[in-house]
Amino acid sequence: MAQSLSSFLGFEVSSWDLGGQEHYRKAYLEHKEKYFTDIQAVFFVIDTQCPERFDEALQYLKEIVDIVLELNPGYSKFYILLHKIDPDIKRSKEILQNINIIKEKITSLRYPAYFSFYNTSIHDDASLIKPFSDGVISVSQKARLIQSLLKEYTSKSFNSAAVLLDRHCFIIASRSTKEDYERICQEIAPRLTQAIERLEEWEINPLDIVTNIEFPLTESNMNKEGIIFLRKLNINEERLYLIALCLNKKIKVKSYKYLPILANNLKNLLETFE
Repeated sequence: MAQSLSSFLGFEVSSWDLGGQEHYRKAYLEHKEKYFTDIQAVFFVIDTQCPERFDEALQYLKEIVDIVLELNPGYSKFYILLHKIDPDIKRSKEILQNINIIKEKITSLRYPAYFSFYNTSIHDDASLIKPFSDGVISVSQKARLIQSLLKEYTSKSFNSAAVLLDRHCFIIASRSTKEDYERICQEIAPRLTQAIERLEEWEINPLDIVTNIEFPLTESNMNKEGIIFLRKLNINEERLYLIALCLNKKIKVKSYKYLPILANNLKNLLETFE
């Protein structure tokens, strides 16, 4: 078991990494007040490649849920990470079957709680970033205010998707007209930010990365041209990234026009919370 402290957007996050071995689990349950009081998010990891331990994992999840609900009145959301769904096997019949089994077992539990499922893999950075962002960053008051600023920005720029990330690529806020558009931005953002950081190692100062794209139109055999751009925003001592998807290249002009306003609003907000 290990406790770690980290900082995101100026607020501290204290996390416990609780191992799954049986003797560790007993220790957690015996000292439940130490590990499960005043929590903000619970992440429960299940190895999808180990079906022989599904029932054991489910029993432990039940015990955790009982304790969390007992010690944290009003808390109700649990983040279930269906882990080891690696890219090369994520569409295999066995893995898909295991995913369905786990979801059915958990959703059949009769608890006043909500279970949110995420397919994760250490070989897919975006899959791990999303649940952490949903469970920790997005529920903070600061992130909710930033979400409002991003909403205002997208309404003026007409982006089909816009995602704001911190320097670790954790998602702070997002807006999109379609879930798939947002997912595209989330999945490619870590690679684009790495490209910017590599260039900076060569003392090159890239302001952004722009990729021209073609989207198939469902009503015809034609493709529609658009762009995806990633722009770095250095605000005080914070490094943020904005990645946006524009289905019309003309929207890029509006996107860049309103970026200084977004950056200034973010600066004022972050200074207010110092």
